[in-house]
Amino acid sequence: MSAEERREGQWAPRNREWKLAHHLLPAFVMAGFLIGLGIWALVLQSLLFGVPLVAFGIGTVVSLFREFRLTPDARLPELSAVDTSSGLRASTRFAYRHNSAAFAAATVGLGVIGLVAALAAVGKFALWHAGFERFWTIAGAIVLGVAGFMILREGLRLLRIASAEQQPGVFLTRSRVVVFGPLGLAEMYWRDMGSISAENPRGRTPLGRRGPALVVLRGRDRTASDGPEDHGTTARKEVVVQVAYLLADPNVLHSALVHYLEHPADRPELGTTLALERLAGVR
Repeated sequence: MSAEERREGQWAPRNREWKLAHHLLPAFVMAGFLIGLGIWALVLQSLLFGVPLVAFGIGTVVSLFREFRLTPDARLPELSAVDTSSGLRASTRFAYRHNSAAFAAATVGLGVIGLVAALAAVGKFALWHAGFERFWTIAGAIVLGVAGFMILREGLRLLRIASAEQQPGVFLTRSRVVVFGPLGLAEMYWRDMGSISAENPRGRTPLGRRGPALVVLRGRDRTASDGPEDHGTTARKEVVVQVAYLLADPNVLHSALVHYLEHPADRPELGTTLALERLAGVR
């Protein structure tokens, strides 16, 4: 890998030890707000709202502590087999976070608590109250239900990863790039890849000054000339790497993707120690 490719760094190191990263500040504020609102609801003897709100706040705090428990040193790329659409392949793996089954199950349970509490609140209070009281009860139940649904959906994603034999991560093989994580499984052949870009979602900067939140692998435009199955249409496939999930250094991953896209002759070394040596700057 050239010196120019190695010098290009777009991502700052993630938060280290107990230093507060600014992108986590809203989570601390949200945790305090939820716990405070839940305690107020409990004081007013509204268990259906108080219990799930306190549970949501505690869940947010636990997630924050898990963020700070991450080792400050990025995981080095490693050799790993990956199950692709055409069978098992040797690869160079950039690790994703891997949650335990217990944590995933707890997240699912938290989402269920929110949904059950929302339904119970509507059934118990909406029919008893009238006017503005009924309106605020229904509005609160809807917010609680939406939050519970989102937490449940995330818990099911985490549970799917925790129960899979395949370790999550970004896998570079000789023929393709495979991404397996909370968003599911996606792959793209090198020959179909048109560009690689580091970017943020439109209108948002989730990681702030730490760097772009996404590494996007875009396929080249496909038209009828690429095959009869296109029927004259133009389509472009995308595979997205969520930087927040990476335990590996996103700068190294981005440089590796760019290098192997631009140098097809070097791809046969992927999945071997030669690739690790190149990524470590030995070669």
